[in-house]
Amino acid sequence: MASTVIVVSSDGENEPAANSIVGIYPALANNAQSVLDAYTAAMPKIDLSALMPAFDIASLMPKIDTSALSAIANVQSILPKIDTLVPSLNISGVMPKFDYAPLMQQTGIAEILRAQESLLAGLPDYSGILSGIRTDWFEALEPQIDFTATLQPILEMFRSLDWDSITRPLRVPDNWPDDIHENLPELVDMVNRDGIPAAWVPRSEVLTLLLDASAGDERSEVLIRHRDEILDDCTEWLEDLADPVLDPILSIAREVLGACRNGFWKVGAISAVQVVHSIVESLHWVSDRQRVAKHHILTMETPYARMLEQATRAPLVLFYDDWNPLSGKPRPAHLTRHVVSHRLGEDQVNERNCIVAVMLMASLIVTVYQLDLGHKEIAA
Repeated sequence: MASTVIVVSSDGENEPAANSIVGIYPALANNAQSVLDAYTAAMPKIDLSALMPAFDIASLMPKIDTSALSAIANVQSILPKIDTLVPSLNISGVMPKFDYAPLMQQTGIAEILRAQESLLAGLPDYSGILSGIRTDWFEALEPQIDFTATLQPILEMFRSLDWDSITRPLRVPDNWPDDIHENLPELVDMVNRDGIPAAWVPRSEVLTLLLDASAGDERSEVLIRHRDEILDDCTEWLEDLADPVLDPILSIAREVLGACRNGFWKVGAISAVQVVHSIVESLHWVSDRQRVAKHHILTMETPYARMLEQATRAPLVLFYDDWNPLSGKPRPAHLTRHVVSHRLGEDQVNERNCIVAVMLMASLIVTVYQLDLGHKEIAA
């Protein structure tokens, strides 16, 4: 799986990663033809037929399976054109990394690429023929083109595209269901009030059950009932993850998951709490109780560009809650790093809190990887 305001700014079989990417295709398809039409109309037309030497091309071409050509033309021909026209964009920190293998399998593009490679492998070497063309013939053809005027229709066309709708599916975790827009208030409530992670884990089906449940005990019951699936999701994300910034803690995180798999959930949860705090400290994120809400809370006004990171941060508000028995306030029932580290008791490592601790660890690690947050800290 290592390789995907509020939306309002996987599942267990690993297919939602593909679904997130597929969401951008309809928007591109709706605009691709008009972009190409503008490009064609803008470019000068030059007749090179009189300059080209005569070749018997038919004798040089191999026999080609036209069905393969048709598939390549229909599906792939647009991609290099879009590639050459779309300007380079720095989207680090906004767009998560994705494993495109499931998408290739789902859309059949893998077969098309294999057919294309096979086709190209069968072509003869034309280098000798091309070297015989006199390049000085083209010197007199330098057209006097005002490229500003020529490219203006294309630039206007790209400005008219709704890039926000095209890229929006790439800016949320891939375990979020398609109807997440309708359940954003529930998601905001869950990560802020219950401190339950929602980014990357749990899988879409379990997340939907959590969003449909009432806050508090009912959501806790969903977590406990689906504990094994949640552990599988965390394990699947972390088992093949590789990142220089995260390497020092990845092996520990995997041992945490191993301990839980062997039934030692309390030991795993206590260790997961330390892993989370270590990552937060290394990122220089706020961890004191007075400022955590301001920096980490998720709201309905969170922009898309911050959605993924903020959804990961939100459970940290409760995680960094503190408590002093002399304060007269009741002891926190939710998972808190302060109580686990300084006043540990059975209530802090109950079934519900152990699951939350492991989920928070996995969610944070995957987001740090997806958005290259650790590399940003190193660069700074």
